[in-house]
Amino acid sequence: MLPGVGPIDNEKTGRPKEMSAPTRLLVAKAAVLSSAMLARKNSSSRGAPGSAAGFGARESIAAISDMLSSQHKKPVRSSYVESDRVEWALKIACTISMITVCIHTPRTIELFQPLNYIILAADFISVSIFMLDSVLRIHYEGIFRCDSSYLSNRWSQFSVFISIIHLLSFLLHCYQLIDNFFPFLHLNYRAWYGAIRSIRPFIIIRLIPLVVKFKLPKNRIEQLLKRSSQQVKNVTLFFVFFMTLYAIFGIQLFGRMDYHCVQPKTDPNNVTIMDLAIPDTMCAPEGIGGYECPAPMVCMQLNLNAKGEGFYGMFNDFGASVFTVYLAASEEGWVYVLYDCMDSLPSYLAFLYFCTLIFFLAWLVKNVFIAVITETFAEIRVQFSEMWQKKEVTLDEGFRKKLEKTDDGWRLIRLDGEVEPEGPKQKLQWMLRSMYFQCFVIIFVVINAIGNAMFVYRHDETDKPRKYNFYLFEVGFTILFNVECIIKILCYGFRNFIRRGIFKFELILCLGSSLNCVKFFYERNYFTYFQTFRLLRLIKASPILEDFVWKIFSPGKKLGGLVIFTIAFICCYSAISLQLFYSVPNLHHFRTFPQAFMSMFQIITQEGWTDFVVEVLRATDDNLVPLVALYFVAYHLFVTLIVLSLFVAVILDNLEMDEELKKVKQLRAREATTSMRSTLPWRLRVFEKFPTRPQMAAMRKADSDFPMPKVRGSFTHQFAVDHSLETTDVIESDFEFPKRIMKSAGKRKISKSGLTFRQIGSTSLRCSLNNLLEKSRSMTGKFLQTAVRNKQFNMYSENGDLSRPSDSAPKKNAKQGEIDIRALQQKRQLAEITRNRIEEDMRENHPFFDRPLFLVGRASQLREFCKKMVHSKYDSQDDGTNGGAKTKKRFKEIRALIGIMPYIDWAMATVTIVSCISMLFESPWPTTGENLVMNNGYLQISDYFFVLSMTFELCVKIIANGLFFTPKAVVRDVGGVMNLFIYFTSVIFLAWMPKHVEINSLAQFLMICRAMRPLRIYTLVPHIRRVVLEFFRGFKEILLVTILMIVVMFIFASFGVQIVGGKLAACNDPTVSSRENCTGVFWQKLFVTRLEVYGKDTEAMHPKIMVPRVWTNPRNFNFDHVGNAMLALFETLSFKGWNVIRDILWSRHGPWAVVFIHIYVFIGCMIGLTLFVGVVIANYTQNRGTALLTVDQRRWHDLKARLKMAQPLHVPPKPSESARLRTKLYDLTMSRWFNQAFALLVVLNSFTLVIPWNVEEEEQRATYVFTVTALAAFMNMLFVIEIILKVIAYTFSGFWQSRRNRVDLLITVFGVIWIFLHFFVALPSSKIDVDVQVELKKFTYTFGYLVVILRFFTIASRNSTLKMLMLTVIMSMFRSFFIITALFLLVLFYAYTGVILFPMVKYGMAVSKHVNFRTASEALVVLFRCLTGEDWNDIMHDCMRSAPFCYWNEGMNYWETDCGNFYGAIIYFCSFYLIITYIVRNLLVAVIMENFSLFYSSEEDALLSYADIRNFQYVWNMVDQEQKRTIPVERVKFLLRLLKGRLEVDPEKDRILFKHMCYEMERLHNGEEVSFHDVLYMLSYRSVDIRKSLQLEELLQREELEFIIEEEVAKQTIRTWLEGCLRKMRNPSQKDAEGVLPFGGGHPVIHSSGHSSISHEETVAQRLRFENIRGDSVDTEETESSEEETPPPIRKKAAVKNRRGSIPDVLSRTGLFQEAARKFMVGSSSEKKQVKSRSPETVQLLPKRANSEIRKGSGQPKNFHLQLNVYDLPDVEERGEDSPFSPKNLSDDFNGEHSPLVITPSLPVPPTHGSPRPLMPCETTKDIEKWWNSLVD
Repeated sequence: MLPGVGPIDNEKTGRPKEMSAPTRLLVAKAAVLSSAMLARKNSSSRGAPGSAAGFGARESIAAISDMLSSQHKKPVRSSYVESDRVEWALKIACTISMITVCIHTPRTIELFQPLNYIILAADFISVSIFMLDSVLRIHYEGIFRCDSSYLSNRWSQFSVFISIIHLLSFLLHCYQLIDNFFPFLHLNYRAWYGAIRSIRPFIIIRLIPLVVKFKLPKNRIEQLLKRSSQQVKNVTLFFVFFMTLYAIFGIQLFGRMDYHCVQPKTDPNNVTIMDLAIPDTMCAPEGIGGYECPAPMVCMQLNLNAKGEGFYGMFNDFGASVFTVYLAASEEGWVYVLYDCMDSLPSYLAFLYFCTLIFFLAWLVKNVFIAVITETFAEIRVQFSEMWQKKEVTLDEGFRKKLEKTDDGWRLIRLDGEVEPEGPKQKLQWMLRSMYFQCFVIIFVVINAIGNAMFVYRHDETDKPRKYNFYLFEVGFTILFNVECIIKILCYGFRNFIRRGIFKFELILCLGSSLNCVKFFYERNYFTYFQTFRLLRLIKASPILEDFVWKIFSPGKKLGGLVIFTIAFICCYSAISLQLFYSVPNLHHFRTFPQAFMSMFQIITQEGWTDFVVEVLRATDDNLVPLVALYFVAYHLFVTLIVLSLFVAVILDNLEMDEELKKVKQLRAREATTSMRSTLPWRLRVFEKFPTRPQMAAMRKADSDFPMPKVRGSFTHQFAVDHSLETTDVIESDFEFPKRIMKSAGKRKISKSGLTFRQIGSTSLRCSLNNLLEKSRSMTGKFLQTAVRNKQFNMYSENGDLSRPSDSAPKKNAKQGEIDIRALQQKRQLAEITRNRIEEDMRENHPFFDRPLFLVGRASQLREFCKKMVHSKYDSQDDGTNGGAKTKKRFKEIRALIGIMPYIDWAMATVTIVSCISMLFESPWPTTGENLVMNNGYLQISDYFFVLSMTFELCVKIIANGLFFTPKAVVRDVGGVMNLFIYFTSVIFLAWMPKHVEINSLAQFLMICRAMRPLRIYTLVPHIRRVVLEFFRGFKEILLVTILMIVVMFIFASFGVQIVGGKLAACNDPTVSSRENCTGVFWQKLFVTRLEVYGKDTEAMHPKIMVPRVWTNPRNFNFDHVGNAMLALFETLSFKGWNVIRDILWSRHGPWAVVFIHIYVFIGCMIGLTLFVGVVIANYTQNRGTALLTVDQRRWHDLKARLKMAQPLHVPPKPSESARLRTKLYDLTMSRWFNQAFALLVVLNSFTLVIPWNVEEEEQRATYVFTVTALAAFMNMLFVIEIILKVIAYTFSGFWQSRRNRVDLLITVFGVIWIFLHFFVALPSSKIDVDVQVELKKFTYTFGYLVVILRFFTIASRNSTLKMLMLTVIMSMFRSFFIITALFLLVLFYAYTGVILFPMVKYGMAVSKHVNFRTASEALVVLFRCLTGEDWNDIMHDCMRSAPFCYWNEGMNYWETDCGNFYGAIIYFCSFYLIITYIVRNLLVAVIMENFSLFYSSEEDALLSYADIRNFQYVWNMVDQEQKRTIPVERVKFLLRLLKGRLEVDPEKDRILFKHMCYEMERLHNGEEVSFHDVLYMLSYRSVDIRKSLQLEELLQREELEFIIEEEVAKQTIRTWLEGCLRKMRNPSQKDAEGVLPFGGGHPVIHSSGHSSISHEETVAQRLRFENIRGDSVDTEETESSEEETPPPIRKKAAVKNRRGSIPDVLSRTGLFQEAARKFMVGSSSEKKQVKSRSPETVQLLPKRANSEIRKGSGQPKNFHLQLNVYDLPDVEERGEDSPFSPKNLSDDFNGEHSPLVITPSLPVPPTHGSPRPLMPCETTKDIEKWWNSLVD
């Protein structure tokens, strides 16, 4: 009976109390659940012993506990309190409260005065409901009297708190009204009192449990939230770590950037806008290396406060620096801070700082949040699977079917089609379902969409009549689609019609578009969206696109729930912000709720959010600035890192496949690969179209080991086989066609070419099979490769077919659904063999096959020489000699990098890089063209060298591999085509070298083609080529997402054209509103600065320029036609410029026009962009092979990567007990509090950098600077003490073993040097020379803060969480190295192209002295800015400038004009942003997510936890005392004994497994030393279920390995025992009656592993005893006599020289020695000394058949009982074991019948001096000989 739910004794009656109905139901549930879990436990324990049994038990207990907790914690309440009416009243009250708090602002009430009283009445109702609910619940449940009381629950406490806040808000409103109506009371109401209402929006939290009903128990929810919050907390800590690092680095590197270019007589304390340069420019004092002001401007330091400088871009102190770093990490506005830093300091410092900041913070660290949210969401999906379970329905849900018997048999009949219509309806239904009708409808939808898109607003008198014509056009199509809808209703009936979702959508479109045709509605665009949404029917036209959309959006609960959550969260936060900031003066963003909502929505999109926050901070009181900044940063952090990551998580979850589907996909992928391998590419299949022209060949005699393959019916067969004359006649008569061919061949000049000799033996089918199988089934270890190669020798028949070897892996009965791995692998091998056969036939029958350029012979010496040149490369796997092995281990990564491609490719990559570097110096500036390659001979050198080198490379590769029609041709894929394209364009350009290049000319196009030279490296480096291939493999899904986004953009573009087309034009003078008055000129204000200086808002002082009035559209966008509208929406898709569109729509068309752009931004950006992220991540994981992995396979994949990065711990050796001081210091330094104290000291030391360390800061705040530097010096001395204590405790050698200690020592030494230089050299140097002191202080301050920053890095090694996440980032960098390289090469190509297209574009809104394409280096900076999305659209519009808005004449060179390229700019920037930002950059997210799962997966889900790995590291350090990272193989057994946890191996319980593990280490490493990872990999394989965790190929290899180890262990055990038998028979004269075991003597026996089986220090007596068994009845007397017998004295056997350590390794797996063993055999002692033997264990090999006949004449039974003594393993110093291996399964007869293995302990046998037993009879020798012959056979 479960505790707490059983019958309870009634104290009064003495009878058991009856259980209530809920309790009985609970007991029933628990019983059913327990039985189910118990059944699962039993089944799982039978399937995988020890793996899942414990988990099932824990799972059942946890589930019952959750049920009990969820039931018993529910208090008994009255039905009135729990009634639905009360619940509905609370929902209404929450909704009313949320609405009233959103409209309760002074500005809203001013618009509608009665709203004040409405709000008061609504608040009274909601407050009354809340208070009444609280009072009733307190009355029924009590307050504090029991655990189930009202206030004991946190939700109830929150409800009470919110009710009190509502009451206070209501009273405050009454107080305000009283103050308004009775001013004589002087109540003095303040607007900021309303801030108390900012807590009211949290009422939405109370609404959640009323609306959403969770089915999970409370404990599960709390555990889930705790775990996910812990992960988010850890990642946030990691993010704060990097922010702190860059903040203190920015403080020291930039400091106070207060220097500006101003007028000479400017007062630095009172700066006006007239004193600044236009635009305001920062500068650097002379000699520093920054920007120098032009005359007559001077560089002056201005004294401005934080509000004047604008907060953003300041590094004055720690707070301002952290704020700047965070805003820059959001990739918004960071370039303007970069440009200020580049003007204030040398540009390379600022560029490196911000590039690394963007890379680490914005691209790597922040993307870890996506990984965390994705992992958490995956767990939530599992836990809430019941809530989010998809219904098993199809898209056509209404058309359900049933099975009915008709005249034609059983058929599926639709339920809606039970009554089959007759006559015209039947034909009409057939027509509606036909493909022709569907195509007809789709065509008309497309025509309608194209027709609407063709309208163009010209802003003249023709717009109105043309608009009317399009109105008639729309009316006609609306009638057409209405007729279609009516026909469907008549055919199917309205009830059946309305069931289908697609028909509902069509009906809604028809109704809405019909209303839109009304002239009144059409002119006001009330129903225009029904007309534009008609285009969504195109998705139905494409089945692929329809399936993709269905897969993404079909789980509507997840995505829909997330959208609702996001909108609710924005509304809640908008209401909070509204109540907090509506009373702030000069801040218009929070006057009404719509304004507040738009402001908070803008922060989510991050477009211009930095300017918005700065504006709010400037309007806020100085004392509240830190709190307000923290408020908006927290909101931005949550919505951008968590809410947006949730969208990615939902998309990825929708793209996730089921476990069974993954297995099917794996099989299909391998089958597809197999089918591809069996066919030749189409360029080689061309030869099949030509007649055969076989060549004459002189066949050498084949070796007998390689018989001639049976090539039936082939031409060569009649020459390879000796036929008789009759056979020849038959062949000639049967095959006349070959005879004619030979006659024609005889006419050819064969004598000139000579005969071709071919060696049959080395190229025969058998040899090729062996080579192929050796490559495909290769395993690690020389011994294993040899064993597998021997087994593969007979795996084929004469015709080349593969057959499964009889002695391969153990045959198991394949379960239903399992994959035959061997069959799949053999099928793949046969496919390769088939392809090789086809190629061989081609070589024999086509003389021009595999002949480069049809000229070079196949066996030409020139070709062989070229092949060696092309394919020669460094072999990183080659074993080094003469000390080379040590070098190989040391430089393993470098050697592997060198060996990734041949030497010739390395040479060409180097030449290409040199040529690309030379192209960086090409520049159109100055306009004379002297830095262009056409006019500069030095730049032409690299071009000539590149062309010559590539010419040589292509010639050599073509001679070696052929050009096109050869198997390994140079042009066999897109890469080869690109190589030739780059080569020929380079040659043509070098030959032409045009001096005159116009815009859009052929010469300019040729220069753009030449700019593709960096992409040549794609084809040379295989890893980069793999990145490109992975991109194109997933191109289908990316194309579908692109098409989907184009459809969405087209719909919204059409809608934009309909509602605002032709209506956005206005006069550039804001004072003029009509087009007729927009004439003349006016004064236009100029943008000067972002600083808040005097005169900035004054009309008279602000600089102006006179410009003409122009009636025109906005600069960057318009909706006059669909093309411009789609371009504007594409820019909006990147979150750029949408706020400008919003503001213009608001100002010119009112607030309702803004809804359109907000909906598009939300749908297109927040969902569409996450689609790109999700698809790119899914494709990456699929190409990496991880997408199709099951859960177990993914865990194994992560475990292998985790083990690969695990390293031995550098734990110092503990001192001996005699050294008491060292022991105490050792315990002190190894204690936890000691490490935590010094970690805190590192943090405090880092906070000494909160102010700049420089000479200028010292002049202003000398005391502060000296204090922090002295404090840093003091803490550095504490670190010196730490080092001294560790050196004393560990000794210097032990201290030096740890890399962390070495780094600490190095940093500490630097710190001591800094202390000496700064405090003893720099500070006292003022007595010598002031200038010298300044220079010394600059050096010491720089050196000092670098030491402190280096010390700050060490905190990552002191914190396990930071260390783990740091490893994630570092591994992401290494794994994404080739992705980043491919990205850089693509950006480099775009940089060269930009220099050619937009070299001298004149300055505009975005193009300036920092942003231009004059050189490739400057173009790289611009493109890196565009890569982050920072105002890339403004740069594009500046580069689109063309005549007449720029200087251009006919025939001008492109570098002589300041025009851009209109269409070139659109293609250039849109393709760049789409390819690089949307696709390539998201690959980094995929890499981080992959690495995150390695380091941060939960301990419960991991196959091996970090605790298990850490335990192994500790044990390894105990064994590897020298810390060489390798140990002798004989120490492995000692290491295995010490392991605990999941890796624990008990030598007593798991003896056979223990033997297998030891043998695996010995054999795979040939008795040499084993490394840390060798043992760890072996343990990991043994600790998992390989059938579930391993993939097919790896599983096959592992099963082969374990089978061979199992076989060899059994054979070694038999061999060890048999040696004793053979030596006994060879020495029959020895006095031991029972025989002497060979390993019992003093001389050790050498095993095949190369080491002795017993040590010299210890001799062990081993007893091997055979007991007679006669089925169930055994002779008692014989048994008793055998038990009473005592062994003779143990003797030492003399050593025998040149004795073999073991018999040949030809024994089979089955133990067949039961027929030969007849007598008891006991070991001897050394020199007649009595040695107490250990308590041996006996391995009993029981026969399978209990009853068997007794052999006649021998007196011995056929079946017998074998006892084999097995002793404990020796210590680590021993070289081997007495009985190294015990058999796993032994047979009882020659037919292979196995007997079970039973291990039982045997009593100790004391040594006695009994009489010797008689020697073995002769028949025993015969039996052994018979058994030996059977083994050999």
